[in-house]
Amino acid sequence: MSGFLTKNQLLSYLQPSRAGVKPLVEDMVDAQVQIQPAGIDLSLQKIFSFETAAVLAFTQAHTTLPTYRELPFDEAGQVFLPPAPYKVLLNEIVNLPRNLVGIARPRSTLARSGVGVVTALWDPGYSGRSEIMLQVHNPHGLTITRNTRVIQLCFWELDEPLREGEAYTGRYQLENL
Repeated sequence: MSGFLTKNQLLSYLQPSRAGVKPLVEDMVDAQVQIQPAGIDLSLQKIFSFETAAVLAFTQAHTTLPTYRELPFDEAGQVFLPPAPYKVLLNEIVNLPRNLVGIARPRSTLARSGVGVVTALWDPGYSGRSEIMLQVHNPHGLTITRNTRVIQLCFWELDEPLREGEAYTGRYQLENL
């Protein structure tokens, strides 16, 4: 039966079950804090400002991503962000088997702080250190700390696993590894 994975199910996916099978999520800052009743919190490693425009097309072959500039954290591990969109590199590596899809939602503290998050679907078979967009709407800005938990990634089990060769093999496979 398909549905969102619960904490006990997540814990079983976090342990490699046989040789060559990677845990569902690796490189967590603190698994005790990050594993939630129905998902896993993912955290901010690096943050970037947008420096140029992008070109989007029907195929990735004709798409050009913008350039970015990494924003440095201060000695306290913080950075101030005025209202704008930002690219965030996450700490954790996600390894989806062919029977799971990842769906991310912003942590509620971000919404209460005037900050939104834009994500995409994590396809079955995807493996990588993902990036998301953080949008600061608060007119007074936001100070954010390295390793802040920014999204909760929930996992939905498919009715049947994808067959070999049907899983994700796109442009972002193994990104940032």
